[in-house]
Amino acid sequence: MRKSFVFAAAGAALLLPATGAFAQTPTTFTADLTQANESGASGTANISLDGTTATVQIDGQGFFDGFPHAMHLHGEPGGDNICGPLNPADSGFDAADEDGDGFISVVEGVPAYGPVTVSLTTEGDTSPDSALAVDRFPTSGTLDYERTFELEPEVAENLSSLHIVVHAADLNDSGEIGDLEDEDGNMKESSLDPDLPFEATVPAACGQVTAAAAGGVDTGAGGTADTGGSNAALLGGLMGLSALGVAGARRRIGVQA
Repeated sequence: MRKSFVFAAAGAALLLPATGAFAQTPTTFTADLTQANESGASGTANISLDGTTATVQIDGQGFFDGFPHAMHLHGEPGGDNICGPLNPADSGFDAADEDGDGFISVVEGVPAYGPVTVSLTTEGDTSPDSALAVDRFPTSGTLDYERTFELEPEVAENLSSLHIVVHAADLNDSGEIGDLEDEDGNMKESSLDPDLPFEATVPAACGQVTAAAAGGVDTGAGGTADTGGSNAALLGGLMGLSALGVAGARRRIGVQA
């Protein structure tokens, strides 16, 4: 009877990780969007993830009203991506501002926040191919965005290594987008497409996606919480303890025999 009890206890110990010892996979993500290029814009984003199905909500303030704001998830999934420097007061801004014009263009920002991974369009395709689909992005100064769509598995597994970047800003406070001039007095062109004005694609706000585990435990930045190593250690420890319990039981049974 005692021998059966010990083996049963050992089996129960091995089941512990499946019933609560393992940390739950994060399914809720947030991002605080702060201004880029001193645009004065800001916002918040919430992402609910169910497998590879993401529901993205973004609300903002201070964005230029009535002009398309291209919005993307930027970054290499699992990579070391950051938002900045994106404002003149940020450390490293002068080095990032390669042409010395006082602004961080899309191309100048890519080394920090990475390439487009997902296009946060209002309808249709969400791949990087739609990065400049200006007819399918929010035009409100408050953004008011919500959409549910599928993510690539690699993206879903590494959301916390990505950033949300919102583009388009009135950099010269003229009340218009597109009339910023270059040093020759011509329309300053986008670093992505010479047919688009610089202000149409320039970063206006950026925020790092941060994962929160079930129960509201913040897992921090740089990728979804990797619990594999700690869970493996826990499982190994439980197996070791179980083995010791079984060996002790055998010794006790041997003494009684």
